[in-house]
Amino acid sequence: MQLNFKAIENILTLRYDPSRKPGRKPLTALDFKPARTDKRVVGSTIAEIIRKDVFRMKFSSASILLSGGVDSVLTLAMIRSLRPEAKLSCISMGFGEDDDEIEAGKEIARMHNCDFYPLVKNDILADLPKLVSIVKEPRWNLYQFYALELARSKSRLIFSGDGGDELFGGYTFRYQKFLSGLKRKSSWLDRAKLYLGCHERDSVPDQHKIFGSKMRFSWNRIYGLISPHFKNTLDPLDQVFLADFNGKLLYDWTPVNISFEKFLNAKISSLFLSEEMVRFATHLPWQLKYDTGTATGKLPLRSLLKHQSAQVKPIKKGFSVNTLSLWERNREIVRRYVNADSQVVKAGIIRNAWLEHAESRIAALDVRYINKMLGILALEVWWGLSVSRTIKSNVRL
Repeated sequence: MQLNFKAIENILTLRYDPSRKPGRKPLTALDFKPARTDKRVVGSTIAEIIRKDVFRMKFSSASILLSGGVDSVLTLAMIRSLRPEAKLSCISMGFGEDDDEIEAGKEIARMHNCDFYPLVKNDILADLPKLVSIVKEPRWNLYQFYALELARSKSRLIFSGDGGDELFGGYTFRYQKFLSGLKRKSSWLDRAKLYLGCHERDSVPDQHKIFGSKMRFSWNRIYGLISPHFKNTLDPLDQVFLADFNGKLLYDWTPVNISFEKFLNAKISSLFLSEEMVRFATHLPWQLKYDTGTATGKLPLRSLLKHQSAQVKPIKKGFSVNTLSLWERNREIVRRYVNADSQVVKAGIIRNAWLEHAESRIAALDVRYINKMLGILALEVWWGLSVSRTIKSNVRL
C-alpha cells in the first residue's frame, strides 16, 4: 500500500491528521469574529436553538452518554424537559478507578427518570486491533467505542456532548497555561508553539528523535499545519478556540465517531454541533464563555443548567482513563509489541534508540512518554493490520 509518512508523523505529534478529509467544513477566523451580544439573552438563545433542533428530530427513544459533566448533563436535562415521553437510556463509563463517575451518573439519570446502564472497562487495549481496523488510523484512545456499543444496544440514536468544550470554552486548564505564557507582542509562530506546548500529552520534548530513517520530521511543517489558526487578527484566546475546533474536534473526535457510526449502524448526535448552534457559539465573545479570574468555562451552559435544576460535579473526568493506572495494568502488552523487534522499528519508522531512552522517562512516571508509547503501540497494530497483514482484527492483545 502507499504509505503516508506525514500522516503518521501528524498523528504521533498532534494526535490527529489534518491532511485527511474532515467530517465537516473547517471554520475560519471570520467564523470566530466576535459579534455584539446581549449577555442577558445568551442562555435563552442557546435554549431556543436546542429546542428547535430536538423537535426537528423524530424519536421515541434515545441513548445518552452521561459523564456527569456540564455538556452531557445539560444534554440530558434539555432532552428530558422537551421530550418527557421519550424513553431515555443513560450510559456512564468507568475504568475501575476511585474517581469514576458512575455513581454520579446513576443519580443524575434517576433524577430525570431515565434507565441507567453502567459500564466498567479495565482492559481497554485488549480489542485495539478491532478498533484500529474500524477507524483505519493508528490511534489508541478509541475506548469510547465500548460506551457507544452499549448505547447502540438500547437505541439507534445516541446523544453525546461533543463540541461543548470547543465551542463554549471547556479546556480551562489549557487556557490558563496559554494565557500565562502569552507575551504582549507575539508572532503567530510564538502563539502556535505556545498552543502546542499546552498539549503536553500529545508530544514529548524530544519528539524529533522518535522517528526513524524513513521519516523526515519537521517542527516547522507541524507549525505550518496550524498556522491559519494564528495568522489572523483574532484575540489570542479566540485563536485557541479556532485551533481547538479545527483540530481536536474536526480531525480527532468527529472522524472517529463517523467510523463508529457506520460500524454500529447508529446515529451519533450532539446538541452543540448543529449548524445554527455553531454559528451562534463561534461569534460569542470569549468573555461570555470563559472567566479568567476564576478559570471557569462554559459560562452560558452552566447558567442554563441552573435553570434546569440539574446537578453537575465541579470537577469531572468525562470518559477519560487514568493513564498511569492504564500503564500499570498494560505495560507488558505494550512492551510485547513495542520493542527493538517491532515492525515499525525495522521499517525505519520509529527509532529503537528513542524507545530505550523513553524507558527511563516512563520509570519516572512521565505521562507524556507513556502516552507516546501507547501511540506507537497503536501504530504497530495498524502496521500489522494494514501494511504487513500479520495481525487479524479479531486478535486480542
